Amino acid sequence: MTLGFGAPVFAEDLSDNEVCLDCHADAEREPPSDPTRPQVHNPAGGFFVEDHADFSCIDCHDYIEDLEHEETAPGNEVDCLNCHDEVPVKE
Repeated sequence: MTLGFGAPVFAEDLSDNEVCLDCHADAEREPPSDPTRPQVHNPAGGFFVEDHADFSCIDCHDYIEDLEHEETAPGNEVDCLNCHDEVPVKE
């Protein structure tokens, strides 16, 4: 697709974690902390830890369809049961 003078327009690749971290790596938009759930985000920069290291953000945040999106909205929570048989608990 082109706009204006023939310059190509590309959609942001939401499977690239760097696209998400352009905004979410700062302290004001860091991942929420729920002490009852295991944390898959690295508090130092938003990246995944351990078993989730090869995931992209939208593997779990599958409700995100556009770069500009609501920070929080009812029904827009990560559902670990999409992959896990039981809700993971913090050890």
